[in-house]
Amino acid sequence: MAKFRKKTMKNRKTKKRRLNEEYAYRTVISSAILGGVFFIISLFFNIGIVSIAFNQNTYLLIGDFFIKFLSIILFFLFMTISIGNYKELTGKPVTWKELVLLVIFSLIQAITDGLVFAFSLMGIFILVIYLFFLQE
Repeated sequence: MAKFRKKTMKNRKTKKRRLNEEYAYRTVISSAILGGVFFIISLFFNIGIVSIAFNQNTYLLIGDFFIKFLSIILFFLFMTISIGNYKELTGKPVTWKELVLLVIFSLIQAITDGLVFAFSLMGIFILVIYLFFLQE
């Protein structure tokens, strides 16, 4: 009787581990999809395809700025989460090369507007520091 219970305990552990891996893969995919959505939003607003500031209204200009800035920051955040979760599943750490490449890719989106670029750079820098201290 005791051997049967141990066997079921092992089966439960393997099922639980398998469910955790499936959940982790789902988070990788969902984070990458959200990152892609924010990338598309960022491109539309930063290139100038879509703009909400038509008649130089101050509130609309501020709203346009925040959409540009936050879409870049959220793109960086979700793509970092997606890459980090994928690397954790494969058993490898996220390297600095990958992180620097993601920072450069994020900042290229804001190259047309200096203010958006500066705020995005500060936001990404704060996020990198936060994630660095969070991992400890």
